[in-house]
Amino acid sequence: MYLSQTNLDELRDKVENKKGFQIALAPMQPATFQNVKIATDKLYQQLVEAGFSVLVDDRNQRPKNMFEVIEFLGVRHRVVISERSLSAGVYEYKDLKSDTFKKVAVNNILEFIQKRLFDL
Repeated sequence: MYLSQTNLDELRDKVENKKGFQIALAPMQPATFQNVKIATDKLYQQLVEAGFSVLVDDRNQRPKNMFEVIEFLGVRHRVVISERSLSAGVYEYKDLKSDTFKKVAVNNILEFIQKRLFDL
């Protein structure tokens, strides 16, 4: 679910009925950096096809604002996609419950997330 395309009632229903999101994607400046938007859309599609419930905060907000919304909604796993991380060939993963932070290779992100979510 893309946050910019959802309405408040839809979002409230998802959270209140305990059908929350497993993973949140936080793309940094996707309107400025086309590769960030492309990478976000691709990862979103991979995760949805793998059966995960995914939220994408694509509202072009400052990172702090995006992170606060993700935490408020109770999403445990966050992946940041930025121009800098893509240039390094990684995504920035954070487990918000254990405060674990890790840079994960773009090629390995799906496998990494599957392992994190199913091993917990």
